[in-house]
Amino acid sequence: MLESGEVSSLREIARGEKVDDSYVSRMVNLTNLAPDIVAAILAETLPGHITLFELAVDPPALWAVQMEALL
Repeated sequence: MLESGEVSSLREIARGEKVDDSYVSRMVNLTNLAPDIVAAILAETLPGHITLFELAVDPPALWAVQMEALL
């Protein structure tokens, strides 16, 4: 939606979806997760001490650092 120009901000997406701005921001953060983490989410094999919420709040930019958090 942002890339196509359909909307101009995350706030606009939030309004359109009737959700909180912070929720949209967290969901966008999930698009930057390491492929192995995404696979673990989909396979429901994340370690028990890691929650999806934790992954969505300000994840590290480097995939290697993200993976270290799973240990």
